[in-house]
Amino acid sequence: MSHPTITRAPATKSCRGAALSALVLLIALVAGCARPAPTDAPMLISALPGPGGLLDEGGDLLEPDAFAARASKADYVLIGEGHVNPCDHATERRLLALLADDSSKLVVGLEMVPTTRTDALRGYLSGKISLDALPAALDWGKTWGYPFRAYAPIFELLRARGLPAAGLNVPPDVVRRLSAAAQDNSTDPAATLSAGDRALLPARIIPPAPEQLDELREVMAMHPGGEAGSERLERFVYIQSVWDSAMAEQAVRLRHETGRRVAVLAGDGHVEGGLGIARRLRVLDPGARILLVAPWRGDAFDAEYESADGQVRYFCPVSFESRMGMVLENSPRAPGVDPGKDDDAWRVVVRSVTRGSRAEAAGLRPGDVVERAGGYRMLSLSVLHLAGSDAYRARKSLVLVVRRGDARYSIDLGALGASGPTTGAAAGPTAKPATEPARESESVAAPVAQPVGK
Repeated sequence: MSHPTITRAPATKSCRGAALSALVLLIALVAGCARPAPTDAPMLISALPGPGGLLDEGGDLLEPDAFAARASKADYVLIGEGHVNPCDHATERRLLALLADDSSKLVVGLEMVPTTRTDALRGYLSGKISLDALPAALDWGKTWGYPFRAYAPIFELLRARGLPAAGLNVPPDVVRRLSAAAQDNSTDPAATLSAGDRALLPARIIPPAPEQLDELREVMAMHPGGEAGSERLERFVYIQSVWDSAMAEQAVRLRHETGRRVAVLAGDGHVEGGLGIARRLRVLDPGARILLVAPWRGDAFDAEYESADGQVRYFCPVSFESRMGMVLENSPRAPGVDPGKDDDAWRVVVRSVTRGSRAEAAGLRPGDVVERAGGYRMLSLSVLHLAGSDAYRARKSLVLVVRRGDARYSIDLGALGASGPTTGAAAGPTAKPATEPARESESVAAPVAQPVGK
């Protein structure tokens, strides 16, 4: 196909001079709006790693070989995760693969598996149980509940590398009975349990350090009825101490029984800062060398990382994979900025949408920036939980407002709890232009509190 030829008149000297003058003026105006960058602010990191990349205590990149060398000198390597973050799971698998190069000296402990299911886990590792049959053997839906597919590659790696593994967790049904007992007997809740239940609790329940107590108090205060000093807070702290003490006790047992270095996979709240499992390890196994590996989400390094333990961080933005077929990511605009002090430092981005899913049918697309969820500004992924809870209680659709280029759209995801890609909405995509701007007067959701490490 031929294209028409466009002829342009040659620019006159006066026109070129006017254009040059306008350009100089524009540069001057832009330069006048820019402020000098602060030179006294500390540089938290020297390079931004890619997803799963490692940083040392000083904020410098840590190569995989250097990580493996550091881990080889530790007695315990505690690796924290966000349970619904795909990047975290992929990084855990990669780190385990690095540690597994010396598999004769490594044993793995898993928060995801209760101690009562260790025999089933070992049956899988020995080849007696298939990967497809493993969720049923572990009673995964009741004992853990997070999507098994996210953990399947980790289990496959354990068997492929011949790594022994064991469960670290108190069975959830025992924890529930213990929590109920604590309502009636706050002095010694375990005394009212059966002998079988008591045998599954840690021999020594180690209370939290003051720093962790403050953190747990802040988390609990975010729950309705969870004010500091309440009986509910006391039970929460008690159960958290049971959880951390049990995992530490089982890790010590693994080390003493096998003579191997112990790698622990657990929620990041149990790992970061050394306040959870590591604190209990220092009591139960004095002098042990501990390496903490916790996710870094792009925010400022907190003082909690200044512990006596070795510290490594891996970079994975906060991410959430929904059963509706979407992966949302808390993306830092400027890594190293505290999101609590600068709301504009973060945005929630749609990382992926599964073809044929409910999210696709509703009109959601990769790259959309989520500005609102329900009646809340989308300042972080935790807002989605709050908006979803509101929609579920009111039996209404969960509606997102997204920005796509210069346009804004409303996305009707339908009623929560319903099945099918188009439930609660008309067949086909339901993305519609947003007709109203976000109103600053509407309530802004605070972070939703969840049990630490979950």
